[in-house]
Amino acid sequence: MAIVRLEKGQPKLVEKGRKVSVAAVAEEAGVSRALIHKDYPDLMERIRGNANKAIQSQRDEKHLQLKQERFKNRQLRSKIVDLTEQRNALASKNATLALENRRLLAILESKNVKVFRGKPSE
Repeated sequence: MAIVRLEKGQPKLVEKGRKVSVAAVAEEAGVSRALIHKDYPDLMERIRGNANKAIQSQRDEKHLQLKQERFKNRQLRSKIVDLTEQRNALASKNATLALENRRLLAILESKNVKVFRGKPSE
C-alpha cells in the first residue's frame, strides 16, 4: 500500500513529491529498508521500474528541449544569413553613394562648372 500511495503522490508519512525509492517506501510502510531488500524482491523490481520510468521521462523531456533548441538554432542561423546579405547589400549601396558624393563634390568645386538656380516650382 505504501508504494501505491507514493506512486499516486498521496503519501501519509513522507512528504509529497518525494521520489519512489526503497527508503521512501520503507519509511511510508514503517519498515526497514533491509526488510524490503531481503523479503520483497518483487517490490524492489517495482521500485527500480519506477526509477527507470523517471529517468526515461527526464531523458524524453531533455530530448524534446534539445529538439526545440536545435530548431531555434536553425532559425537564428537562417536569420544571421539573411541579415548578413542585407548588411552586404547596404554596404555596397553606401559605397556607391559615397563615390557619387565625391564625384558631385569634385564637379561642384571645379572652376569650370557654374551652378544654375532654376525657378522655384509652383
